[in-house]
Amino acid sequence: MYKRILAAIDWTDSTEAVLDQTRRLASLTGGAVHVVHVRATDFQSVPQMLGSMASRTPLGESVETEAGGVARRMVEDAVAALVAAGVDAEGALLDSAPGNVPRTVLERARELDVELIVLGSRNHTRPSALFRSNVADEVSRQATCPVLIVP
Repeated sequence: MYKRILAAIDWTDSTEAVLDQTRRLASLTGGAVHVVHVRATDFQSVPQMLGSMASRTPLGESVETEAGGVARRMVEDAVAALVAAGVDAEGALLDSAPGNVPRTVLERARELDVELIVLGSRNHTRPSALFRSNVADEVSRQATCPVLIVP
């Protein structure tokens, strides 16, 4: 039971609680954890295109931004905390088109054949959240495995 757990983290205050619940469950079941953060990306902006040209990075390849570096460190720190607690963990930073974050979480869950998805309940702090569906709601409606939504 719960041998493969996916923990989806974001920028909200619930991330710590998500990781705590994930750690507890993985410790009880001996499960492995895959931590993901999905960042919504858009078409390259003019500054990104100019940066790509200046650094000779081919268009279409991701240029690591400051936000991208912070997101990558967030995943790495989450994995390190789980490993320090004795949990088998790995992580990934995934990119998604705006509005496709729930689908990206669900696709990764299917790819890894996870038995449980753990994620935070809601991001109240971003004004854009008013115009998009809630990731937790979408994931819980469409998942093929149990979903633990942490407040």
